[in-house]
Formats: sequence, structure tokens, C-alpha cells
Amino acid sequence: MKKFYFISGLGSTKESIQDFEKEMNQFGYEVQFIDIPGQYSNRDVKIQSEQHLIEWLSSEIPVGSNVIAFSMGADIAIRYHSYLQARNLIILDGGIIDYDLMNITLEEDIAMTKSYIKENQLDMNAETISKLTSLLREHYIDIFHAGLNTETLLLLSDHPEFVYEYKKNKIEANHDNMNHIFIQFIKDTSHEVYVEKPKEVTNSIMTWLKERTTN
Repeated sequence: MKKFYFISGLGSTKESIQDFEKEMNQFGYEVQFIDIPGQYSNRDVKIQSEQHLIEWLSSEIPVGSNVIAFSMGADIAIRYHSYLQARNLIILDGGIIDYDLMNITLEEDIAMTKSYIKENQLDMNAETISKLTSLLREHYIDIFHAGLNTETLLLLSDHPEFVYEYKKNKIEANHDNMNHIFIQFIKDTSHEVYVEKPKEVTNSIMTWLKERTTN
């Protein structure tokens, strides 16, 4: 069975991909879930610098693999795509929203994240998550300015409405930077597109993969 490595978002769980994985299995694809550093199975992974993050990513995913990345995981995959050299790169609702949308500072972002982890008693290392947030926010690179060197499928949610409008405007403003990027909105979904519409997401992926092999 062929494999996709799935880089999680903040708070995503292995259980969250079960329905999506079943759909992918039907097409002969295994999905290997990877927690981002600092959470759940990777709670004890220490990230103190960008080099640590690059080394961790390289140790988790072999060069030239098929990669799916969601949310914060998408930001990691996009920023360090040159180390992944993914054969097929699929981004799920990530890599497009800059920090201007919510207009909060890095300090506010980290404080909110730490509070969320504590209040919900999540099995996470708040300091590692905070460092990861800081690294990704520093010199943030969206999917349109990352100089992607591989064909990429970007699947986006269409809710809530104000975020949908933001995404559409961002796409329109960057139509000249879309080499290698195929974009599709998954109708009637919010952020966790693969949880809410696993069949539709899988069908979109399979259609895209088929078109890549026939072109």
C-alpha cells in the first residue's frame, strides 16, 4: 500500500483522521499520522531552534515522500518544503492565512495558546508549542511566496464567511504566484475539512493525483 505522511495541526489527534484514512485506504493509500513537536506522542520532542525543527522534520519524513499537512503542520511543510522535496504535497486549510487576519501579537498568540492548553488539560508541552509558534510566525511565508518546487494541492474550507472572503481575496491578489498550486474549496466545511468531509477531500485528492499522472 502506498503511503502519505500526515503532519498534524495543533490539537489534531490520530483519531481525527480515522474516517479520512478509511477513504484513502480504499484507493490503496496508507496515512501515517505525525504529531507536531510538543503534543501527544511527540510531547517530549524539544524544539529550541529552526535547525532543531528541520532535523525533526527530516527524521520523520523521508525525502521524496507523499505528504499531507494540516493547519500548523501545513505551515511547517510549506516553510521547509525544500527539505521534504515531497513527491506530492497536499495542504489542508493552511499556509494561506497570515497573522493580519486576527491582528494579534506573537505574545498574545502564545498567551492564548498556553491558556488553551492549560484550561483543557491537553497532553502538550506548552513551552515547545510556544517556541514552534514563535519560529513559524517569524518571517512568516505563505504558500504563494514559498517558492514551492513541487506540484501542490491546496484544499480550503469555505466557513466562516469572513475567513472565506479573506482566502478568496488572498488568492486573487496572488494569481501570478500560483505556479505548481491547484486550489479547491471544499463546500460547507470549516477548518477541519478532512474530519467534516473525508470522502470529498479524498475524492479531490484522487482526482488531482490522476490528473497529474495523465498530464
